[in-house]
Amino acid sequence: MDKGKQKVDIKNIMSTNGMPYVSFCEFEFVQDKLIPCRKIKELPKNAKSIIMAIFPYKVKEEAPKQISRYAAVPDYHTVCKRMLDAAAKELSIRYPENEFKVFIDNSPIPEVAAAVHSGLGVMGQNGLLIHQRFGSFVFLGEIVTDLEINADKGDKKCLDCGQCKKLCPTKLCKNTCLSAVNQQKKPLSDDQKGQIRKSGYIWGCDICSEVCPMNKNAPTTYIKEFIDGYRNGYTPDEPNDDRAYNWRGPDVIKRNAMLFK
Repeated sequence: MDKGKQKVDIKNIMSTNGMPYVSFCEFEFVQDKLIPCRKIKELPKNAKSIIMAIFPYKVKEEAPKQISRYAAVPDYHTVCKRMLDAAAKELSIRYPENEFKVFIDNSPIPEVAAAVHSGLGVMGQNGLLIHQRFGSFVFLGEIVTDLEINADKGDKKCLDCGQCKKLCPTKLCKNTCLSAVNQQKKPLSDDQKGQIRKSGYIWGCDICSEVCPMNKNAPTTYIKEFIDGYRNGYTPDEPNDDRAYNWRGPDVIKRNAMLFK
């Protein structure tokens, strides 16, 4: 198949499975940047291309109460993987001689770098991908294949306005990031408890995203499962098995919520 037609064909398959916003990165770009993890052994032996996809998760204009926007929707690991798996299955049928491996979050691929390199968006000073349409309120997932696909090109930068760093309580320091603090299992120090109380967040943190001017007019998501399963906050007595914050077990977010009692 002609390379141009092949690319259109793959885009159509991704789109019909709920992923209309994709880009293509050559595997060679990430080959010396792979993240050590148990999933690395699942990469195709002769990987040549990465199909990067975004999953917008902003459901409402107003932010949810006390939790990050990403935690207000059903667990993206399940939702997004289901979409990627469906696309990979269809791609395997269309291209039976090739391998298509799905990764979401727990991935050896440096996702933001690959997405930026392939033109899916730009990297903010906070290290997040900022998509041209949906801003930084997006999840990333990918399909790695040994099929050679014409790569896209990007490498653009954000506005560098500095708002995210200026208004972040920790000035974008990864070691003291609020999102890392309120997700840790070990006991919180008095300073960390104070940090959580002051921020108002019991899970995650969206301060750097909420103040980003490139997120100002970001539209809401089209993903039905996110819309239907949206919650405007954390409720201890509701089932939380399908929430991203349950990966740490129920006690961590309950502990944080108790700081506001």
